[in-house]
Amino acid sequence: MRIISLNGNGIRACVNNGMVRWWESTDADLLLFQEVRFNDAKAIDDLFPGHWTSLFPSKRKGYSGVLAVAKKPPSRVVFGMGEEKWDDEGRVMKIEYPGYSVVNAYFPSGASRSCRQDYKLKFLKAFRDYIDEISLKYDNLIVAADWNMCHNEIDIHNPKRLSGLPGFTSTERSWLDALKGIGWKDAFRMFNDLPGNYTWWSYQSRSRERNIGWRIDGFWVSPSASIGVKSCVHLSKAKLSDHCPVLLEWELPITFT
Repeated sequence: MRIISLNGNGIRACVNNGMVRWWESTDADLLLFQEVRFNDAKAIDDLFPGHWTSLFPSKRKGYSGVLAVAKKPPSRVVFGMGEEKWDDEGRVMKIEYPGYSVVNAYFPSGASRSCRQDYKLKFLKAFRDYIDEISLKYDNLIVAADWNMCHNEIDIHNPKRLSGLPGFTSTERSWLDALKGIGWKDAFRMFNDLPGNYTWWSYQSRSRERNIGWRIDGFWVSPSASIGVKSCVHLSKAKLSDHCPVLLEWELPITFT
């Protein structure tokens, strides 16, 4: 299974940049889109004829939201984590297939003002509770997300200067440490331990051309699901937004009883 995760920074702009034709060229099975900023499910469905689509928009127009597009319809899709203060912003959807479940998540940024960073830290706790709960039902869990935070120093272009800023605080990094501590794996780092691999660049100061970026997008997989990871790469040549897509190749692990 080929799964693409992409923060498109607004689907209308991303479509104008050629996203639909590009996605079809990848031969991917599932596209997980964050920051849709659009609430017309019919219009999105029309963009992908012959495919299953599911949109979870924010109640606030032009803001947040997540989207899934798939060649094969799932057995079930579940919107939100069950609490209005998160779900009103359209941040989490779970797509269920036989034997595994994929979560598409758009984590809050926290960079705009201090109250939003407080919101983000509370979201982190709620999200950890959420995946702990669904882990009781699904051994094979894949989380595709714009995490809006970097884990280690190699994930950010200037770790000393940016340390402590939203997206690279000790609290956020410790949250990811704790996830790793229970056996979850950062799929990209299963194959690549080099610095300079980023997924987001500011539109300012030619940041992308100069590779002044942050690695804030990608996949984390549960201990069981990590067995099925075949590859995980950044599709950095695709310039659809200020983020680059991330591609995970995965297959359902064979279990013996």
